[in-house]
Amino acid sequence: MNAKVLLVVALLTGCTAANAAVEWNSLSPAQQTVLLPMQKNWASLPSARQDKLALGAARWAAMTPQQRTEAQQRLQFWKTLTPEQQAATLAKRNEYRKMSPAQRLQLQKTQQSYDLLPSSEQDALRKQFEQLQQQVPQSALSPASGLPSIGSAGLPPVTATPINVLPVH
Repeated sequence: MNAKVLLVVALLTGCTAANAAVEWNSLSPAQQTVLLPMQKNWASLPSARQDKLALGAARWAAMTPQQRTEAQQRLQFWKTLTPEQQAATLAKRNEYRKMSPAQRLQLQKTQQSYDLLPSSEQDALRKQFEQLQQQVPQSALSPASGLPSIGSAGLPPVTATPINVLPVH
């Protein structure tokens, strides 16, 4: 396994960590295979880090080859983003996670409708969104991204393409 796989495993874990350390021998053979480069330093890692890596390794081992390829592609795309873009993406993800199931469903339906439009109509909507963005008062913008907050009063439904970088848990 290489460092890329370990980084993907680390990024895929979003669970809270337990306080007890994870013993190397308690890992499944599949987890040990994924985490083999970490074996030498395993005991010195903080228990929270061990727990996250163990959970991520289990998740990685359970993925199909196609899912692994997609995860690696998302990681490669993530690496191309500037720190500001990464922060904005994480802020949007956190905002999405705070939405109610009904709000998430509405956003997904809006995205699906947008995806079905011809590219010329998508371009027109994107330009319209950019113009609206310039007209919105600064108080209605998300601080991290500079984009209108989801659910901001007085704004039309979301019509721009959200950045789909990481899976939402």
